[in-house]
Amino acid sequence: MRIKEQHVDKKENLHAANNFDELLDLKYGKIGTEKRAHFEEKAQAFVMEEMLIENRHDHKYTNS
Repeated sequence: MRIKEQHVDKKENLHAANNFDELLDLKYGKIGTEKRAHFEEKAQAFVMEEMLIENRHDHKYTNS
């Protein structure tokens, strides 16, 4: 199977997900896999960053 065909197949599989957890399983693997752990780590870092930005904004802090 060629790479383009693999990409289309994977995309179609993602559309088969019935909920967010299934989507994450299909895209990043089951909980406990290295790929899923990496995704979870990046997701948590993003959330923390957004919370810090919001807090700084609420308190009118600057980045300098």
